[in-house]
Amino acid sequence: MPDHLPDCPCCGNTLSPVDLAVRSAWPDPMLALSEPEREATWGNHHLRQADGIGAFVRCLMPVRLTGGGSIEFSVWLRVDPDALRHAHEIWETPAYADLRLEGTVSNGIKPWDDLLGAPGRAEVRDPESIPYLVADEGTPLHRILNDEWDRDEVLSRLTYALPTPVRQRITERWSLERTAGLELRWHENRLYFAGPGRTVHLDSLGPPPGLSPTEVIAALTEDAPRDRDGEITEEDGDIHRQAFWRPALEEGRIVHNLHGFVAVPGAVLHLVCVYEDPDSLAWAQRVWRSVRPEKV
Repeated sequence: MPDHLPDCPCCGNTLSPVDLAVRSAWPDPMLALSEPEREATWGNHHLRQADGIGAFVRCLMPVRLTGGGSIEFSVWLRVDPDALRHAHEIWETPAYADLRLEGTVSNGIKPWDDLLGAPGRAEVRDPESIPYLVADEGTPLHRILNDEWDRDEVLSRLTYALPTPVRQRITERWSLERTAGLELRWHENRLYFAGPGRTVHLDSLGPPPGLSPTEVIAALTEDAPRDRDGEITEEDGDIHRQAFWRPALEEGRIVHNLHGFVAVPGAVLHLVCVYEDPDSLAWAQRVWRSVRPEKV
């Protein structure tokens, strides 16, 4: 089974694995309202206003990524209510092409901790599109718009399924490849990945002191089932890897589990790749082999 390439969660269109787009459905200040209260506010997909909260215009924020790709966020700019009324009056007229707005960014987006509340401007570049954000040199927004950003650092912060693999930091010590089509989820403070027919569970462990990576994995697998379809052991410098796979009964159906262990001195990661199609064994092994220790 090939990697599942997801559609856009906003519009349902096919996602590009190189140039992505992410939409902020609401300005952050409006998230304090209940869903019915938000829907009752004045506006549409591009213009919003709520008494006591503010007036907002949706804008595009393109970001360049390493490797030649890009991601285009749509974020909301808080503007003066009079400016919002003017924008609404000219939005579908020829005068829209000359629209310019001053305001502050009203969405927080990782990894930019200084984006929310940053000053910026909205300018129309294409009369068929919503405005683009621009900013003065020396401001946080100018840096975001003009610098090139690490692809994995940006994309790994998106929780929904992506059409491209991304290296995901899962703890301070470990990272691995989150393959295309897998959502990032949390359960009881534990991160895992899930997609159609595939799930990856992760458990970072602190091994007993004094044991080598080989001894740690031997201790962890001592009571593991012996009836296996296959197993592998690999060494890469200080990194010791071991994996075995076998079928299992889950909710009345047969699934396949790859139990993978990766150990270095002082740390070990246990992952379980669960997959419905036995032909996805190569995918599970790829995920296991992608695990690597990171500098703390």
